[in-house]
This record gives sequence, C-alpha cells and structure tokens, in this order.
Amino acid sequence: EADDVLQIPASALFRDGDGWAAFVVEKGKAVKRRMEIGQRNGLAAQIISGIKAGERVIVHPDDRVRDGSAVAAR
Repeated sequence: EADDVLQIPASALFRDGDGWAAFVVEKGKAVKRRMEIGQRNGLAAQIISGIKAGERVIVHPDDRVRDGSAVAAR
C-alpha cells in the first residue's frame, strides 16, 4: 500500500522478451510499450515506468492486436 500508485489491470500486460509490455491507445491506434512493473497481484500491477496516469491500455489483447493496429473503445 502507498499513496499515488500508478497501476493497470494485470490482464493488459504480456511478456515481451525478458520484460513486460502493454498496448496503449494513442490517436485510435494500439502502441506497444515496454513496462517496468513493481508489485502485482492477480488483478493489478504497479507501473514504475512505461505509461502515464490517464493513458488507456488494451485489456486482454489477442493475437490480432499489433503495434499500429486501429482500435476503438467499447
């Protein structure tokens, strides 16, 4: 527990080489970003770097989502 912890759903993260990544939505497109994570549980992960507060991530990305894919909110 701490004040001002930036976190995202753990289901947005995926392995990328030896680290972690997530897709962030920028101007209607999926952009893959490397994430440095801290503490995590089954539901959420603390983000040390790779995303700013207020940015949107894609939860449960499947194999069709790639860097630069067009996306729309549901």
